[in-house]
Amino acid sequence: MEIFIRLLIANLKTDIMTQRSNSIDIRDLQDTRTPFGEPLSGIYKQSFAYITIKDRLPVILTKIIDTLSRNKENIAQKYGENATEEVKQITGFLSKLKNEIATNKTIKPIRLLPDAVDNDAEDWNRYLIKRTEIENGTPLWFNTLWLYCECYMYRVIAQEFALMKYIKNYDPFEEQKQTAFTNSLISIQALSTYTMNLVQRVENLSIVETKEELFKLFKTNLWGNKCDLSLSAGAEVSQNSNPIEALKSLDKDILVDNSEFVWNLLRKKVSSSTHIIDIILDNAGYEFLTDLCLAVFLISSKFTEKIRFYVKRYPWYISDINKNDFLWTLEYMKNSSNKSMQELATLSQNYLKNNVWTIEEESYWTGPYELAEMKERDPVLYAKLSEAKLAIFKGDLNYRKLVGDINWEYTTEFKKSLRGFEPTNILSLRTVKSDVCVGLPPGVAEELFDKDEKWLYTGEYGLIQSTIAGVCHCSNITC
Repeated sequence: MEIFIRLLIANLKTDIMTQRSNSIDIRDLQDTRTPFGEPLSGIYKQSFAYITIKDRLPVILTKIIDTLSRNKENIAQKYGENATEEVKQITGFLSKLKNEIATNKTIKPIRLLPDAVDNDAEDWNRYLIKRTEIENGTPLWFNTLWLYCECYMYRVIAQEFALMKYIKNYDPFEEQKQTAFTNSLISIQALSTYTMNLVQRVENLSIVETKEELFKLFKTNLWGNKCDLSLSAGAEVSQNSNPIEALKSLDKDILVDNSEFVWNLLRKKVSSSTHIIDIILDNAGYEFLTDLCLAVFLISSKFTEKIRFYVKRYPWYISDINKNDFLWTLEYMKNSSNKSMQELATLSQNYLKNNVWTIEEESYWTGPYELAEMKERDPVLYAKLSEAKLAIFKGDLNYRKLVGDINWEYTTEFKKSLRGFEPTNILSLRTVKSDVCVGLPPGVAEELFDKDEKWLYTGEYGLIQSTIAGVCHCSNITC
């Protein structure tokens, strides 16, 4: 509580000092791309960070308000009549937050839950103090770190819901996530059928065939990351083709492919203590289906004996998957009329029941810190990841946290950009949806900029990047 009061006072002082008109006032605004070596921030007008804070975040908040307004009768029916007043409170908070972002106001401390045993909101408020000291004033939306303010928005929304009595468990993105899944049923059915056929013949596959199938599923999983509701600001995203058939046509858009290194790691015989693969998930919907298919193959091919799926604790970045989304997806598939979807769901539920798969919730994924700070900030989680043979990090946000959201030179080695985050071997599967990218061969980024100035945030290009112990991944001719 003391931290909360100190932050309120600091915010009040900063707001008084920065009283401004309705026109937006961004300190140090520069009409340029983010310089190399600098963290991504809204002060760079030609960056995706600027576009996000100026346009995308307000649109996302508006859509939440619209969803609450449209569903208020259903919410009252499910949560009780008293929920109607809480919907009004949340709507008012979201409208105020939207205005604060649009007018570049200060970031406010997160209100604390009075009886929370695990109150990670305190970590956010401590981090706000840290940023206030670093920035010599309370952080402003456009002027502070993009990674920080964007994650803060989702965390403070989750907290406001948690502070309610009746709708504290309401997920404002649930409807969008479920719709995104059902709108992709053509691809989901095709991939489910492919996977279950693969499982049935996996024991008869040659080494070459096993490798080919693994690489297909890596790529399917990679391109599943295109289906990201936060990139589209909540607009409908779906997948409606046979994803396996489309793979070859997309190979030209994979800028880095370290699949061979991962294959060599997975086929090695190791001690029983490292028969774990961790998958740090990204999106619900179709992408999660590709996660399931990859995980099923990893188990059935005996590449691992256990898989731990890490989900978000709160509704996050619109489409990020939480435990409820995970379980809902399996239940929906189990009740489907499609035989392959039923079989895949039943197999997945059996894996969960027998502890071959586990669903893990950790505060760090929705905390304010990048991954290079995990060893110091959360040594227990760092040690947990160290138990695994491989940790697979899905998607753009995990990538940004891996590399610190710094605008590295594009040829920077992936391992160097991790700045000491090495709990285990790492595989990152990510379609490029923000202006940070490392590990490219010389000249590739320049060619892409000549082709399309916005290539960094279209989601058109993919990366399969790894750091495997004892393997050099350097993109230069000489290491």
